Amino acid sequence: MPRWILPLNITLGLAITAVAALIAADLLSVKIAALYPRNAQKQVAAQTAAAPAGSQDLMSFAPILERGLFGKATQGKLTPLQQQQAAAGPAAAAPPPVAVGDLVLLGTAVGSFRETFALVLKNSTHEERVFKLGDTVFSAGPLVAVKKDVAEILIGGKRVKILTPMAAQAEAAAAPAAAPAAVAGAGLAAPAGAGNFVIDQRALNAALDNIGQAMTDARLLPSMKEGKVEGFRASEVKPQGIFGTVGIRNGDVLLRMNDFPIDSPEKAIQSFASLKGQSRIKLDLIRDGRPTTFTYDIR
Repeated sequence: MPRWILPLNITLGLAITAVAALIAADLLSVKIAALYPRNAQKQVAAQTAAAPAGSQDLMSFAPILERGLFGKATQGKLTPLQQQQAAAGPAAAAPPPVAVGDLVLLGTAVGSFRETFALVLKNSTHEERVFKLGDTVFSAGPLVAVKKDVAEILIGGKRVKILTPMAAQAEAAAAPAAAPAAVAGAGLAAPAGAGNFVIDQRALNAALDNIGQAMTDARLLPSMKEGKVEGFRASEVKPQGIFGTVGIRNGDVLLRMNDFPIDSPEKAIQSFASLKGQSRIKLDLIRDGRPTTFTYDIR
């Protein structure tokens, strides 16, 4: 047998194999095209474009699911996740921004960027949380600076300070001591009998808009009993200040506001800040060594 016959046979065999592969590929493409009509392809392309990146791979299986190639039990229509979210309605509304006046700084820890924190109290819900630099403080804004007794929140492009109760008192004391005009001129509380008063709601709200200033209308010092703080003793009460106009005198020991104990500076701030929106207030105190209760109707 001539030597050239073997290479010729091998060449012919490879050529026949290649032709067979091309024919098989054409047949397979025809069958696949039958599964993907042009309209369906356009629909899949539109769905894929609208679907998020993570769901594009799944959308390519839509025709298989619609034709029920795995049985009638699995037949159905594949809907992109983005469309499902749109059909479900808009996302839940974001919580309203928290007013800075509703926040009290309870403490701070100052270190490196990762080790700087602020402990903040939300008065309206009595919720205490720790925030690090960059965190959003109760939806009010991001925490951008923390010092010993001061934290700063970025709100509307402006830095707004929140202070610890003691720092707020010190800052208010450094300012010119003057009672708010609304308190001085409006007559915050009017006597209505023994231990009963009627308070003008607008005047009260105006006084509480600057709680730090209101807390300087009297000097409050801890009153100890059996080694524990039972309340705060009032002294240097300004007659036209918020304490004087609601009947507080020098020497009175404030114990509870609406049955909420006033046994720390933070709780004193919380008690007065919570007066907004109240219709009736009960104040328990000690006067001349005897327990006394004042009630206030806010109108």
